[in-house]
Amino acid sequence: MSNINETMKLKDILFKVPAAAGVFREIDIDFVNHGDQTLKKAHEAGNFNLENILYEVNEFAKQRIEGIDVSFMDQTSIIKYIERKYYDDLLDELPVLNDYVEKLAKKYKKEDVEYDKVAELFYNIYREMTVHIETEESDVYPLLLTYYEQKSSVAFEALKPHITRLLDEHRNIVNWFKQIRSLTNGYTPIDSNEPLNVFVLKKLEENEKNIMTLLHLENNLLFTPFR
Repeated sequence: MSNINETMKLKDILFKVPAAAGVFREIDIDFVNHGDQTLKKAHEAGNFNLENILYEVNEFAKQRIEGIDVSFMDQTSIIKYIERKYYDDLLDELPVLNDYVEKLAKKYKKEDVEYDKVAELFYNIYREMTVHIETEESDVYPLLLTYYEQKSSVAFEALKPHITRLLDEHRNIVNWFKQIRSLTNGYTPIDSNEPLNVFVLKKLEENEKNIMTLLHLENNLLFTPFR
């Protein structure tokens, strides 16, 4: 059983207890871009009860990890895992969900809600992630496989400008999701009896979870030598 404490880095907590990602998202801890930060440091910069968070994360640590445990996988396996688990589904789902978010914004346009802004932010995510995935599949991941399998210095140098740009994109995506979470009061529908409202908010939260996990694996594992 893992014993999670405040001196551990966020990324190490997540590799031991993947379910902690949900806890961190709810209290706006950016574990994607600040994975090297300790939980104690995140507490000093944030606004949450450290004792309660430690208790919650350690309770999750007692549970059996469902699915594949990435902590036992090397970098080349992680690359293939991301492509299989996330890429096709995201490329299929993001444009469809973007249409639904726009419909929701139009439906509640005259009411005192901020779904127009949510639609704008999600369009940014949809656009950025689509290009992001296509670039990684065509250019970045093949170079990463060469680097990790052959320790290629040529691949390392070729990857540097790509990784710099991708890290900037990660920061943008995390910030956009943070704004959406705030605007929707943690993905709470304003009308729980309205199917479109409930469906869209649920799918937005699911997409945040999947995309944040993907970006965490990249930032805090695959991209570590280039940061």
